[in-house]
Amino acid sequence: MSRLEATWLTADPAAGARRFALLALGLILGMGLLLYAHTLPFPFVFDDHIYLVNNPFIRDGSCFYYQGDFTRFASLSRELGLDPDLSTNFILRPIAYLTFHLNYVLDGLRPHGYRAVNILIHLANAMLIFLLLTRILRTSTKRGTLALFSVNFIALSTALLFLAHPLQPESVTYIVQRFTSLGTLFYLGSLLLFLKANAVEYTPSALGWRSVSVICLILGMFVKEFLFTAPFLMLLLDSVVMGTPFKVASRRTLPYFFCLPIIPVLILFTSQAQQEGSASLTAALNITNGSGYAPYHYALTQLSVVLIYLRLVMLPTGLNLDWDYPLTTSLWQGPALLSALVIASLLGGVWYWYRRHRPEVRPALLLVSVLWFFVTLGIDSSMVPLPDLLAEHRSYLPSIGALCALVCGADLLRTRWQDRPTLRYLVPAAMVLWLLALASATNARHLAWRSEVAMWEDVTAKSPKKFRPWLNLGTAYFERNRPKEAVVCIRKAITLLPTATIAYRNLARAENMTGHPREALEAARMGIWVSPGDHELHFEMGLAYAGLGDVKQAEQAFRKSQELQPSYRPPYLALAGLYSNAKRYDKALVQFQIADRLHPLDAQQRQLADQTARMILQQQQTTPH
Repeated sequence: MSRLEATWLTADPAAGARRFALLALGLILGMGLLLYAHTLPFPFVFDDHIYLVNNPFIRDGSCFYYQGDFTRFASLSRELGLDPDLSTNFILRPIAYLTFHLNYVLDGLRPHGYRAVNILIHLANAMLIFLLLTRILRTSTKRGTLALFSVNFIALSTALLFLAHPLQPESVTYIVQRFTSLGTLFYLGSLLLFLKANAVEYTPSALGWRSVSVICLILGMFVKEFLFTAPFLMLLLDSVVMGTPFKVASRRTLPYFFCLPIIPVLILFTSQAQQEGSASLTAALNITNGSGYAPYHYALTQLSVVLIYLRLVMLPTGLNLDWDYPLTTSLWQGPALLSALVIASLLGGVWYWYRRHRPEVRPALLLVSVLWFFVTLGIDSSMVPLPDLLAEHRSYLPSIGALCALVCGADLLRTRWQDRPTLRYLVPAAMVLWLLALASATNARHLAWRSEVAMWEDVTAKSPKKFRPWLNLGTAYFERNRPKEAVVCIRKAITLLPTATIAYRNLARAENMTGHPREALEAARMGIWVSPGDHELHFEMGLAYAGLGDVKQAEQAFRKSQELQPSYRPPYLALAGLYSNAKRYDKALVQFQIADRLHPLDAQQRQLADQTARMILQQQQTTPH
């Protein structure tokens, strides 16, 4: 045994283990806070606005009793004119939304509290990884003569690499992706409690530990759908790594497998409610498929996407919130077949290594870690199409398996060099250097999350041929009162997708703001040609005509906007101003009154309405009887 390894041991191994665990957990806490505490003031970005800031379900606690009118709630977001996915997402992930609701109750819509919870969840996940791997390596029947240094090296290195990896900000700094990190918390907690129950089997406390483990699994299933894979990982860990006979491991995991119908049944019921009672497996498979991908094409594409995730874990360069990834429509097209061969070779290679070293715990853990990566991706990268072909937050849970496999391999290499001290110390040194490099990359990655503009500037530089980043960058510029830059970005978006109504709407709004009514009119006309029934485009057209001095055309456009959407308030206020300028105060007051009924007037608008009423009174007093 080397001197370095001897320093990890004490005369009392149990006390030494406890001291090392406390030291490791403290290191995880300190490093995590250094990496993430400065992100607390970062604003909401992208889908945070859709699923949190502008989501009425977050603010209304009564929504959590949707079971009383399940069918109506399943389509409520569509009825309210919101993203149809809001109702679906809320039904499938109520536990996650409950945590968002509690954030709202405690801190309103300030991002600090939401982000603090995300950071704490991430720290807890890293700690659970350390505790889980420590328990596996210490209690496996295959441990044999495995040195305590190896146990601690594998457990702590995996936890720290996971904590510091620049892939993780998309599941931590990106607030709405608490779905992923919180789901991982329940996933790891259920696994750890499962092993704890196994260790005390045939004692009264075993039932309690197993019950809590099952409860963790069920709660997690209402946070993120990848909890569906947890029972399979439990079976693999218990039978392959822990060395439990397969029949015994199957019996232990049986209660967890009984939970598997929860997610598919909930998806089927939600789809049925949205389809007005028509149950369809196809509709259920496409419940979140906003892009219309065929399941077969989506699955083919995921063959190469899975390897992208693996590459990003090992070499995290080119990180991007919104990847522009091509759809694969044939096994013979692009990298699909080659990717399938690479995946098969990787799985075959680790299986062969395991078969040659079956009695040893590290080859067994390496095998299951590789399987962990692929199994946990099985929900997001399968036949169930999701709106985006590639999203980095989907690698959050799978990255644990990839990193653990890498560290296991490194420790096997380190012990292979047992008689060559210089080389033996090279592996821990390289691991420390990689950890520091990952931490540095994470800090650099956070620069892109510091504002909406910074994020979309980063994305447009990496996905320059994709419509959404340019549109969102234009919107971000517009909201930061930079309309000239917004116009450039939105025009770029239109060249990429000429049929996008929202782009013409935003362009007309930006041109009106910059004092270019003729350009705004042109944008509004083009948008109305694409979407004749868009009330906002008619409103922007009215503003453009007003800017050009064509009062008659402006009035007609505002009236058309009101006709298309009577509850849309801006055209009433615009007509009130138009009529006031024309000294048609009676008509102006009517428009103010309607706008006030839709939403109470602010102080300035109230002053204008009162002034209009006084002008009507003056007209009446000066009119001869």
